[in-house]
Amino acid sequence: LGCLLAAGAEGQFMKPGLVTSVGQSSDIAVVKALVNVKLKMGLEIKPTAQAADLAGMKTLVMVLGTSAKGMGAAGLNMDKEIQRAKDLVKAAKEKGVPILGLHVGGEGRRGKTTDDLLEIVLPESAQVVVVASGNKDKLFNTLSAKKNAPVTEVANLAAAGDAVKALF
Repeated sequence: LGCLLAAGAEGQFMKPGLVTSVGQSSDIAVVKALVNVKLKMGLEIKPTAQAADLAGMKTLVMVLGTSAKGMGAAGLNMDKEIQRAKDLVKAAKEKGVPILGLHVGGEGRRGKTTDDLLEIVLPESAQVVVVASGNKDKLFNTLSAKKNAPVTEVANLAAAGDAVKALF
């Protein structure tokens, strides 16, 4: 696994860590099961985290993927979710909390709404982990290049979990 990660990336992130959804897709539930049940990482999961939730956190994991149904269930719309993402990124920068961008939904979770959120989060991410099928157009690399953030492409969800665990 170490060879998949960019040089110097291992151990880049510290606990406590906050995991939130950006786009309110069901991917957050899958990530929660992966990092806290299977990998026992003990990260705090708040799908609709606000800037204030970053208090005391040393890492912000942003799970990227849009679901109109999920946003509706959370009482959010795209404008509110874009603003929440911007507020979280701003707060993380102000507090010196590194952002880990995580996309596990693959090609099916891409589209204009997800891409709009990627444009907010990825240029400010310290590291990005993406399931390869969701990065066929290399947009993750393009947006992450603004901050020279390493992008780790993985084959599937399980590999994404291993990559995330190795970064802590």
